[in-house]
Amino acid sequence: MKIAAVIFDLDGTLTCPFLDFDQIRAEIGNISGPILEAMAQMPPEQLIRAQDILHRHEQVAAENAQLNPGVHNVMSWLQQRQLQIGLVTRNRRHSVDHISQAHNLRFNSIVTREDGPVKPDPYPVLRACAEMKVQPSETVVVGDYLFDLLSATRAGALNVLLCTNENHDDFYDQADYIISSLNELPGVIDIIEDRAPGCVDAG
Repeated sequence: MKIAAVIFDLDGTLTCPFLDFDQIRAEIGNISGPILEAMAQMPPEQLIRAQDILHRHEQVAAENAQLNPGVHNVMSWLQQRQLQIGLVTRNRRHSVDHISQAHNLRFNSIVTREDGPVKPDPYPVLRACAEMKVQPSETVVVGDYLFDLLSATRAGALNVLLCTNENHDDFYDQADYIISSLNELPGVIDIIEDRAPGCVDAG
């Protein structure tokens, strides 16, 4: 199976986990579960306040973002293999631009929450694949959370779970491959490309 593209999540995958989602929910008040989905149900005045809180936390996270080990090495390896590199995030474009400029990251496609339905919907993965002119079936999505894995699977792409989330073992049953460091990703891609079509095991 030939891989043509790799799509990364941002928070917790390319960058070290920083956002405290429990704290954000507490400051917004009276919400549980995924924050963006809860905000989508809010009346306008409450939504404006919630957006201000979320944006403030995201700005602090972007300004203090540190890359996970292996990011630049993996990016260089992917570029040498002439693979397309995408980014799909539930964060906003402003944060992506800040982090990309600060850490010299380059992507062939960037899809944020401003662009349409967010993960776990397949839309952002499908859009990134379309922009990079690759098929989902020849794409690997790397993320640290359940929504990354589900979005990939629903789009028809392979997924790789990076175990940086404290609850990562809850997501094992949804992962095609499991890694503890981004430095392991090239090895996973080599394994995938050596397999016959359809032979994908969680590892």
